[in-house]
Amino acid sequence: MIAVIKIDFDNISDEIVYEAFAVDGKEAEALSDSYLELFELIGRDAMLKLFTHYRGDKIDCPMRLYRPEFIADLAKHEPDRRERAKIARAGGYSARVIEGLLSKRRKENEED
Repeated sequence: MIAVIKIDFDNISDEIVYEAFAVDGKEAEALSDSYLELFELIGRDAMLKLFTHYRGDKIDCPMRLYRPEFIADLAKHEPDRRERAKIARAGGYSARVIEGLLSKRRKENEED
């Protein structure tokens, strides 16, 4: 016996379709590989949200989560270079990059 799927096409969403297709518990056979990986990593709701907002787009995930300027702002208050280096490494940057930004800012401030 084939089940009839009833969907209100005037009030449709990806979540409604997910439920109408009875995907819960059958994700491995229902979802495409990329979305299955997202489902396993972040869960159903977040995966559906990403699908809704970004489907068809390529998402680039940079190697670093934080902007170097943000890390430099955190490090500039620390007088000890070794501690600034620790802050830089925690943010995913080398001490050299952060020190370079701080130096550049000091020079710009001196010129003003």
